[in-house]
Order: sequence, then structure tokens, then C-alpha cells
Amino acid sequence: MTAFVANHAVAAAASFLALVALGACALEPDENASVQAVQFQDVVVPSGLQIRESTHQSWSREDAGFRQGHLEYYGQNDVTVAADYVRQRMPQHNWSKVTDGLAENGDLKIRFERDIYRADYTFSRSDGATKMVVDYTTDYARRDPNRQ
Repeated sequence: MTAFVANHAVAAAASFLALVALGACALEPDENASVQAVQFQDVVVPSGLQIRESTHQSWSREDAGFRQGHLEYYGQNDVTVAADYVRQRMPQHNWSKVTDGLAENGDLKIRFERDIYRADYTFSRSDGATKMVVDYTTDYARRDPNRQ
């Protein structure tokens, strides 16, 4: 009887490992698949810049007021013109500019905040094009305790 139980235990373990191996193969990312990157309505994007999401550069998620995203855009816009457009339009969506300046690597960085949300814009030149990255986060620590 113990040999019977031992053989079934070995068979069950082998079946489990085979299922785990098959599942692991199914979870490997497909290099050609795109990740959905929904642009939030209050993210300002200068015309001429296109979102890159085909190889997972951009992603976003929103759930019950929680928002998080990393959105990469490329185009032929001038960095200064694109940044000026963002500076002008973000306050129209009730965002307040918190920081604005050059990073050590020469990238132009602008941070905007509104309520519990933060949008960090980074502008740079990459491979002969303008690259704009928007990192959008939710910070519940900034929530107004008096607000219901």
C-alpha cells in the first residue's frame, strides 16, 4: 500500500511540475504584443508627439481613483516649444507647477501636482527626436484629511 501511495505522490508531483512549467512558458512576454497605455484625460501632450507603446515603453492603470502611468512620447517637436506648451496648458487642467529646471544630465524636468496626483514631465533629445516622458502617480499621503 505504501508503494502505491508513494507512486501516486511522485506522479502527482510530476504532473504539478509539468503544469508549472507550461504556465511559466505562457507567462513569458511576447515581444510583438503591445501593452495598453491609456492616456489620462488631464495629461497634456503637444501635437506632433506620438505615444510609444508597441514594445512596452508606455503603460498606465487606473482603479478607483488610483492612477499610475509611465507614458513615453516621441516626435520632431523642439524641446523648448513642447515644454512651453505643457507649461501653458497644465494650469488649465488645474495643475500647479512645483518644479521646473534642468537635471544634471541635461534633461528638462517639470513637476506638476493636483490634489493627490503628481505628473513628472521629462523632455530630452534621443536618436534625433524629442522624447517626452510623463510619470503619473497617486500620492495618498497628500490627501486633505478634512476632505471626505
